[in-house]
Amino acid sequence: MPRPFTRIARATALTTTLGVALTLPLAPAAVAQTTASESPWSLTSIVAGVLRSVVSYGRMVADVRYASLESNSARGEIVLRDLKIAGVGEYSECKISLGKLQVSGLSLLPSEEMQSRLDISDLLIQNNCFGPNAAMIGVFTGSDAIPIATLTMDIRQSAGSGAATIDIEAHSPGMARIEGSADFDYIAMYSPELVRMMMSGGNSYDPYGDPWADPGAMPEQASPSEPTTGLRGTLRSAHLSVTDLGLYQRMNVILPPEYATPEGMASLVTAPPGTALNEVQQGFVDSLQAFIAAPGTVTAELRPAEPLAFATTDWTTPEDAAAALKPAFTNAAPTPPVALIADPSDDSDARALGLAFATGNGVPQNTERALQLLTPHEDDGAVALILADLHADDDPAAAYGFALKAAATGAEGAVAALDRAEARLSVADLLDAQTPADSEIEEDSFASVVALREAAMAYDKGTSVPRSYALAWRLASLAAATGDSPSRSLMERIDARLGGEAAWVSARNEAASAALNDWSSRQLAAKLTGN
Repeated sequence: MPRPFTRIARATALTTTLGVALTLPLAPAAVAQTTASESPWSLTSIVAGVLRSVVSYGRMVADVRYASLESNSARGEIVLRDLKIAGVGEYSECKISLGKLQVSGLSLLPSEEMQSRLDISDLLIQNNCFGPNAAMIGVFTGSDAIPIATLTMDIRQSAGSGAATIDIEAHSPGMARIEGSADFDYIAMYSPELVRMMMSGGNSYDPYGDPWADPGAMPEQASPSEPTTGLRGTLRSAHLSVTDLGLYQRMNVILPPEYATPEGMASLVTAPPGTALNEVQQGFVDSLQAFIAAPGTVTAELRPAEPLAFATTDWTTPEDAAAALKPAFTNAAPTPPVALIADPSDDSDARALGLAFATGNGVPQNTERALQLLTPHEDDGAVALILADLHADDDPAAAYGFALKAAATGAEGAVAALDRAEARLSVADLLDAQTPADSEIEEDSFASVVALREAAMAYDKGTSVPRSYALAWRLASLAAATGDSPSRSLMERIDARLGGEAAWVSARNEAASAALNDWSSRQLAAKLTGN
C-alpha cells in the first residue's frame, strides 16, 4: 500500500502534467512543428524545444501523446490536435482527451489594437480523475466523463485607451451552456499596496499618515482578507447566462428539500432590507424560483447608463462585488448592450444613424451608407475623425483631409489619427492637402515673438488650426529671426521630418518668401522690439 505522501506526490505530479500539457500552448507561439518560413532561432522554434522537453519530463508520471502541434508566427497562431493524457499505475483510469486547441493572435510585442482567441473543442475528462469525488461528479454528468464540446474566449484590447472586450462561451452536452461578455471602457491591473510603497520611497514611512507616529515602529500589516492586487477600471456592460441542458434535473435529486420551496429560497436573502445587496439577492432568488418552476436560463447582466467604475481591491467577499456592481437577474436571454435601430431608412437624425452604420452598433455595419450620411457633417470634429477612419484604406489623401479637420477642432484622438494618416502619404501629397504657405494668418499671431512661436507650434501640431508645415515654418522663421531658439528648433525638426524632398524644398521656399513679405509689410523688426 503506497504511503500517503507518495500518493499525494503522484497525484500532484499528474495534475501538474495535465495542467502543463493544456496550458503551455498558450505561451506565445509554442510550437513543435513550424512553418517553412520560420527561422530555427525564432521565438517559436525556441519555445517549441522547451515544450518538447516539458512533455518528455511529464511522461515520467503520465502518458502524454498528441497528433500534431502546428504554429504560424506570422498569424500568431498555434494549433494542438488530438491530445491524450492518461495516468499510470493506480491512476490509469484517469484519462483526458482533447480534440483541438487553437490559440490565435499571439505576439511577443503588443500592437496598438490586439485581438486574441482561444478555441477548445471535444474535451473529455474522465470522472475517475477526481478520485473519491468521481461518483458524485458522475451524478452531475450522467456519464463517466465531463464532456465539453466547445470552449471559446475572445479578447480584444486597445493599448492606447485601455479598453477591452471579453466574450466567452462553453457548451457541455447534456449539462449546460454558459455564455458571457464584458465590455470595459478601461481596465488595468491595480495594486494599492505598490502605490503606497512608491509614494513612500520604498520604506515604511507613509507621507499621508500620522506625522507624530514613531518612525521606528513596525508598519501595520494588511489583513489577510484584504486583496493587495486586483483589477480596476470602468465597465460599460456585462452579462453571464447559464442555460440548463439536463444538469439541473440530476442535481435536483441531491438538493436539500428546503431549497426546492419558495420559503427555503427566500432564506438566501440575508442583507438588511433597503440595501443594495438586499435588492441584488432578492432579484437572484426571484430568478432561481422561476428557474425551478420551469428550468431554462438564468441571466445576470449589467447595463449601466454610464460606465461603472470599480476596483476589485475594494472587495473582500462576493457580496461586496454584488453590492457594488448591482447585477440584474432574469430568466431570458441577455438584452442587447446597445440601442437597436428598427428602421435604418429613417434618417431624421442623419448624424446618429451614420455613426451607427460606421461602427455597426445597433444596425449592421455599412460603410457606404455611413459615408452618405456623415459627409455633410464633416465640420463636426467627431464625425470628421470617423470619416478619416472610413477612408483610411481606400483613399489615404481623403482620410488625411478629414483628419486635419478633426484635429483642428480638438477632437479626442484626432492628432494621433492625423499622424497615422500622414504616414501613408508621400510628402508631396500631404503638402497638397495642407494649407499653403502664402495663406492668410490671424493678425494676433504677429503680436509678439511668443505669439509667433505659439502660432507656429499650433500649425505644426494641427491643434486649434489645421496642420500646415509650411505655415509653421513661415511663422517660426519670423520668431527665429529675433534669436528665439525654440522657434529655430521647430524649423529644424520640420526640415528633418520632411527631409530633402523636392516638394518640401519648394514649399519651404514659398514660406520663406511669405515670411520676408511679413517682415517688411508688417514692420516686424520695429514691432517685435517695441520701437
